[in-house]
Amino acid sequence: MSKRGIWPVIAVIMTAIILGGWYYVFFYNKQNFESSAEGTFLPEEYEQQYHVFEATINVNKNKFDQLLIEHRIDLREGSLKYALYNPNGKLVEKGEVKAGTPFAKTLKVKPIKGEWMAKYYINKETDGHYLLKMKSS
Repeated sequence: MSKRGIWPVIAVIMTAIILGGWYYVFFYNKQNFESSAEGTFLPEEYEQQYHVFEATINVNKNKFDQLLIEHRIDLREGSLKYALYNPNGKLVEKGEVKAGTPFAKTLKVKPIKGEWMAKYYINKETDGHYLLKMKSS
């Protein structure tokens, strides 16, 4: 094979290697992430100075399309208000939950690396359970 004939072959091989690398980096090599926080609110443990309860999840990866947030609150008694913040401190979701009406919501948001925070504003009648789960999608 002549020198002129080998350069096109080398160019095709190098192009295939570069395209394969780009495919791996941007499409095939997506990261998986899953983490959760859960807890219980008990009226007998209520103290006025701790009426704001915080739960955090540290999202340490963000190389995926969307962050799927599953939020469940089930109260046996009382009520609470909640707020969910992204790592930049921006409010993502807020609302109020009352006993007898189980709350379950799923959000799809842009993945942002850092500490996500849920704040629960409870009162002396608040009795129930919460689950906050985040995973890549």
